[in-house]
Amino acid sequence: MTASERLNRCFAARWNEPALICDARSFSYGELHAQAAGVAAWLTARGCRAGDGVALRLANGWPFAVAYLACLLGQLRIIPVNPEHHPEDQAYILERTQPRVLLEDADFLAGLPAQPSTRPAFDYPRGAVATVFFTSGTTGRPKGVCHTLDALVGNVAAFNASLGLDASTRLYHVLPMAYMAGFLNTLLSPWVAGGTVLLGPRFRPADVLRFWQRPLDWNANALWLTPTLAAMLARMSRDPEAAHRVGASLRQVFCGTAPLPEATRRAFRSTFGCALQESYGMSEVLLVAAQTRAEAEQTSGVGHLLPGVLARFRAAPEQHAEELVIHTPWALTGYLLEQGEGSPLRDDGGMPSGDLGTLNDTDLIITGRLKDLIIRGGLNVSPAAVEDTLLREAGVLEAAVVGLPHEFWGESIVACLVAEASVDTHVLELALKARCARELGEGMRPDRYVWLDAVPRASTGKIKKNLLRESLA
Repeated sequence: MTASERLNRCFAARWNEPALICDARSFSYGELHAQAAGVAAWLTARGCRAGDGVALRLANGWPFAVAYLACLLGQLRIIPVNPEHHPEDQAYILERTQPRVLLEDADFLAGLPAQPSTRPAFDYPRGAVATVFFTSGTTGRPKGVCHTLDALVGNVAAFNASLGLDASTRLYHVLPMAYMAGFLNTLLSPWVAGGTVLLGPRFRPADVLRFWQRPLDWNANALWLTPTLAAMLARMSRDPEAAHRVGASLRQVFCGTAPLPEATRRAFRSTFGCALQESYGMSEVLLVAAQTRAEAEQTSGVGHLLPGVLARFRAAPEQHAEELVIHTPWALTGYLLEQGEGSPLRDDGGMPSGDLGTLNDTDLIITGRLKDLIIRGGLNVSPAAVEDTLLREAGVLEAAVVGLPHEFWGESIVACLVAEASVDTHVLELALKARCARELGEGMRPDRYVWLDAVPRASTGKIKKNLLRESLA
């Protein structure tokens, strides 16, 4: 079944059922399709033809979700541009892709007349690039990751079947829509399942105390979080009764886009009574593995591989380690780079992940990043293992461990930490040294502790360790 056939079947089966609910209004699948068809007609009138690029520089909201579907109906290439990114990066993306139209006025899109019909009309060409999501690297300009619609829809269909998302799913959406997770995980996945997207505001730290009001009022039963957001919610929960309601109402709480610290996993489960279901994926290969709720309650790790995905390992001699290589039917078609086009895939089609890990039957465990691995005196040190130890100490809010060049050891271990307000960092540092002496081998203990007001993070929640290393060096 092609992606278009699958979308048509899903929309037709749920035509009069709720597809999207937000503060302003709600849409059935038929109404959502009609609104998207109206935008697609306007794009056609502006001269857009099949294969043309359309840039979406919009804030989170229902017009953004409609614009995604409009591009699919019009057989147009989607190019999200995050308005929160640096203006130079935004300008670079637009210059590199040369879109036919830039959509950036949500009020204008909301005012376009709908075009109702009696059945869905998705007909995207097979093999054509449907989306180009730009993701920042450690150096240089962002790189565009190109995917076909068949890859995107096929991937979420496999995820839904493996994790049990269906027409009863009511997924609360708070991730940035301009990122892959804000489209693939939290829009496309529930729609392909025939479920309902409950569109909350883009999460801001100031919203944490009232975060649960909408999902509880709207009877949400599924949610995607980042580890940073999960940690904030657990830490700032003040109402045990409300926390119990959250745990009782949510069937699925997925957590991804960045490594999940064990301390956050435990704190969330202790606070809300439900487990965080860790997942693993990359923009290049989409969703790779995820935990069911039962798996999350019993084991750590990122869960079982999706059907059709294979994990292999290749030697990384310089680090005396093995890198995870992913083989999937849903890999990217290629990169758009500053210097041209390219592909990160190996000759055998495998995607080098840059991650270290192990495979237990089909359960994947990520132990660290290859580029983050610290080699101290010939000993491989996983920053993630050290960070988990540091985060277990009361008073530590955030921890990021990096390696810096050292004349004798080759690399030294530096712990970058954020403490809770009013905590004496001198006393806390002594407690951390004592804990590390008890729980870590001598060669894994931090050589230096650095106290920060905050660690630098990307919008997805990933810690920018390259910036930490640069500032410390």
